[in-house]
Amino acid sequence: MIVFDLETTGLPKAEGSDLDIQPRIIEFGAIKLDSSLKEIERLEFFCNPGHQLDPKITKITGITDDMLKNEKPFIANYKILCEFFIGEVSIAAHNLAFDRKILKFELERLDKLTKFPWPYDHICTVEVGESVWGKKRKLGDIHEELFGTKVDGAHRSINDVEATVRIIEWYEKEGHI
Repeated sequence: MIVFDLETTGLPKAEGSDLDIQPRIIEFGAIKLDSSLKEIERLEFFCNPGHQLDPKITKITGITDDMLKNEKPFIANYKILCEFFIGEVSIAAHNLAFDRKILKFELERLDKLTKFPWPYDHICTVEVGESVWGKKRKLGDIHEELFGTKVDGAHRSINDVEATVRIIEWYEKEGHI
């Protein structure tokens, strides 16, 4: 299983909007887990989106234009990302639909959407949590309720992935997945 999270330049625009105005990935983080949910490998990288960030994004993520100015665009990470995903059965994320949609935008820009090795099974901790608590909840709120602590460095990809992994472990232990 791969648990991943993205930080982006913003929220998706309306369906059918020009691909050029759809958000771009600025940070990718993922942890690959074995069948016992033990970490095997992790992957992290920044992407230069090719334009300045909206100050709201910097405020949320702490990622600045200065941090991205010497980073490569998404395309430079495509090969290593494919290698990381090849052979995996499941992907998981908190609000998986969002992360998958943004990754699809990047792959479409490269004309690689159909070539990407998508896992066929998925776990969305928002959806699982909705069945547990009867409503959709933010990652930090779930983490704080279950573990009594805030997500350290929230809205940075690998930190959110680590929190999501802890939540998935709890969900599995409690029989929710």
